[in-house]
Amino acid sequence: MQVATFLTAQLTKWGVKRIYGVAGDALFAWLESLGNQEEIHYVSCKHEAAAAMMASAEAKLTGRPSVCTATMGPGSINLLNGLADAWADRVPVVAITGQVETYKLGGAYKQYIPQEDVMRPVCKYTTTVTHPDAIGMVLHKAFVTSSEQRGVSHIAICKDVFGQLTQSRIIPELPRVASSISPDRIEMEQAAELLLRSKKPVLLLGVGARQEAKGCRRLAEQLGAGVLLTLGAKGMLDESHPLVLGGLGEGGSESGLHALAKADLLVILGASWFPRSYIPKYLPIIQVDSHPDSVHAHPQLFSVIANLDDVLSLWTRRLEMRELDDAWEEQVERWHAEFWEETERLTDQGADERIKPETLIHELGNVLKEDAIITLDTGEHTLWFNRAFRASAQFPLFSGKWRTMGFGLPAAIAAKLSHPERQVVCLTGDGGLQMHLAELMTAVEQSVSILLVVVNNATLGLEEIKMKQAGYTPFGMKLRNPDFVRWAEACGVDGRAVQTIADLRSTLNELRDVERLTLLDVSCTPPTLSERKKQIPFQAQA
Repeated sequence: MQVATFLTAQLTKWGVKRIYGVAGDALFAWLESLGNQEEIHYVSCKHEAAAAMMASAEAKLTGRPSVCTATMGPGSINLLNGLADAWADRVPVVAITGQVETYKLGGAYKQYIPQEDVMRPVCKYTTTVTHPDAIGMVLHKAFVTSSEQRGVSHIAICKDVFGQLTQSRIIPELPRVASSISPDRIEMEQAAELLLRSKKPVLLLGVGARQEAKGCRRLAEQLGAGVLLTLGAKGMLDESHPLVLGGLGEGGSESGLHALAKADLLVILGASWFPRSYIPKYLPIIQVDSHPDSVHAHPQLFSVIANLDDVLSLWTRRLEMRELDDAWEEQVERWHAEFWEETERLTDQGADERIKPETLIHELGNVLKEDAIITLDTGEHTLWFNRAFRASAQFPLFSGKWRTMGFGLPAAIAAKLSHPERQVVCLTGDGGLQMHLAELMTAVEQSVSILLVVVNNATLGLEEIKMKQAGYTPFGMKLRNPDFVRWAEACGVDGRAVQTIADLRSTLNELRDVERLTLLDVSCTPPTLSERKKQIPFQAQA
């Protein structure tokens, strides 16, 4: 069969459901193949960066390799921002791009660029297919590499190769990726001894601990430990639990800082993010992670390289003999109450007042379903989400380490296509939305029901705050926004605008069960985020 036909058939066999892309002449043969079948849904995007962000978002939700595509030259380069997000957050994405004809490689041909050189910094594997018989082996390696190494693979296929016949044969299934590693029993036991000796422990949970939420909760209750949640861990434990103290860092809580100042041990589970300036310098740390390269370079840190489920099962057995420190647990519960009071204080506004972003986010939490997926753009509202949103079991989807603006709307489209049965809400700033505003039409074309909430304060809020904190006068931050409601209506989307707290509450209640694509333009105050550095002095333990 032709390479283009083989590519479609093999991806179908491996369970690929969607391909996100933008058309271009190097892909014509493959696009025709995709148009002649129904198993794979081709999502036609407006910009390649958005297509790659959609693939990254899908991979974050499903854990399986997702696929995006673009043509040669500018198309392939435009993918880079979304691929870098997948690379930074270690999720499996396969990018398949067109390239110039084989006889034009290396020449001064229009739109030619050596794609392997460009892609290599964000890829675990990248290659160019110049012979039709290579496609089977190369595609197999790309998927296995992305699955096993949790990252991006890239295949560039020359334009003339797509139409050539290949001897490659369809492989029924991919090899199973072994997820377990051999833990060191001595290492786990040594860490257990540290836990047993600890009187004032604190847990920091990251996105890597989500699959072991029940075990983490049990461990916290056995220890009477305060629990801090990174943004990626929000929703894995109900924040009404009396041991939960909020987050850490700029989006964290004062209660968390108080707990760390008094703690005698910090246990990091599944978190590769390490806000060093917020952690007391001499606090002993245990970190559990299956990836050694995620372990932090810290002189007080003891690492356990293992799968979290193996460690938790051993620790919970060992801790059955440990007596709880009632005084510490009671103190943690007082800090928990203060954590909730802090949120209520921050979001206490009168009905006629202009809306603060923290109030918007807090009110949004009152109307979302428990299993909602919340896609976040990057900006001031992201930090306020961590501070002010009280999650029960919702799932936040965001650009973690890459922190690109423009992620929210593409991610929401991918989330709804991947989980049509779940409520999907996109929380985006006006700056982030404008980066991929054209993807609103992609959402329309895909008939996805998303609530798109725009934090409209006419500025790049987080950058304005940081510029002021650095001692500069903000410049280049102000935004001239379109009328987002009229824009939405021009795209065939329902649009609403709110100006006051009373408007916000009534409108959110009306939209609680909305089952159509809706944009809510929320006029917000100028940036309100206060700097949260290490405000609580560390007191050495006796």
